[in-house]
Amino acid sequence: MGAAAAALVVVIAGAGAATASTAPVAAAAVYYLDSVAGNDAAAGTSAATAWKTLAKASAAALEPGSKLLLKRGGSWSGQLAVSRSGTAAAPIVVDAYGTGAAPIVMGDDEACVDLAGDHIEVYNLQVGVNRDAGRCSWAGIKVGGDDNVVEKNLITGAAAGVYIETTARYTAVTSNDFVDNNHMSTLTPKEEDSNDDSGAFAMLVQGDDSNIGWNTISGSVAFSYDYGFDGAAVEIFMGSRNRVHHNLAFDVDTFTELGTSRNDDGTSNDPDGTSGNVFEYNGIHGPRSRSGLVTRGPVHSDGRIETNGPVLGTVFRNNSMNLPNADAEGVVCDASCTNQHLTLSQNIVVAAKKSAYADATFTAHDHNVFYGGQFQMSAGTANVRKDPKFDANRPLHLLSTSPAIRLGVSRFNDVDLDGVQVGQDGRIEAGAYEYVAAG
Repeated sequence: MGAAAAALVVVIAGAGAATASTAPVAAAAVYYLDSVAGNDAAAGTSAATAWKTLAKASAAALEPGSKLLLKRGGSWSGQLAVSRSGTAAAPIVVDAYGTGAAPIVMGDDEACVDLAGDHIEVYNLQVGVNRDAGRCSWAGIKVGGDDNVVEKNLITGAAAGVYIETTARYTAVTSNDFVDNNHMSTLTPKEEDSNDDSGAFAMLVQGDDSNIGWNTISGSVAFSYDYGFDGAAVEIFMGSRNRVHHNLAFDVDTFTELGTSRNDDGTSNDPDGTSGNVFEYNGIHGPRSRSGLVTRGPVHSDGRIETNGPVLGTVFRNNSMNLPNADAEGVVCDASCTNQHLTLSQNIVVAAKKSAYADATFTAHDHNVFYGGQFQMSAGTANVRKDPKFDANRPLHLLSTSPAIRLGVSRFNDVDLDGVQVGQDGRIEAGAYEYVAAG
């Protein structure tokens, strides 16, 4: 029963009878924001009495079921902060109203949209601009609370398009467009610090149990003094049990790199570790993309502590990557990588410089297609090292002669990256797409 239609029913037991009385429950308020014709002194509860500023909206006494609607075609500079919480049955909703272009929230140094409360849903906004004047300098959307939803937004120009903090659990980031989140939050000459450049993340995930799916991601790559270029579609640092699926990434420096935080003496800054992250049915391609998956074990061959490891239990399955960049490396798992750290199943990995690298102790890879540059990994089980025969007219899709067809043996998901039912013809393909003849 929705909040607007809910009624309070009280049953009073009497001598052999029961009576019932009802009283309507007031619907949660809907507030409107208009950057041109709004007035912060108005009621804010209709389009005709809309508020004007983000400061007024951020101070609103939102309650479960409340909505905050931003007028399409409008633009605001500053931060929209939602610190109050909804409930599972009655979330607080931030959305657009009217016609025209998505409302733009931009121009904050920390986060243009800050979701500190729980059960908040954000839809149909443009967050940030891809230029120095007015960009979201650190995060487009920062998520600190639990059970929040970020869906159907355009997020651009930030150092981290969506930043999920260590405090956040059960965040859903779904069906968004991440475009050119290519800003570096730290960029210093190598002689000052040779390992501090950071940024150009579509998503930086430090929280747990996120659902990250059906997003399109492009342009998360930027110049770095330290690394030449840097950036990632989904960077997971200290986050666990996140599920990253059905995302399509183009021209991102790295699709995903995973890490934890340790000191040089091996003591941890990540008490619960980084573990159990799953990647499936993602597509990665583009001439600027240089890596698909980077993860690590606990210690290097020379005995040095890997301060960003170990990362445990990463699962990478039914993903497709085609990385023609001369420096591209498809899958890398080093620092004493073992089967405790990674499993690879039913992927297609094409990379120009190195298709795969892992220590000899890593053997948990099966039914993959590897092709391109050096292959430095154990033989694994039922892997194929052949050209996967991608369709030039449909990136990452398969031609009828592909060795990936029928290579799969496990149905890890109901649908592929196109939404096609997996195994509907009695076979399972390696990679992110089932084979369907071009129409």
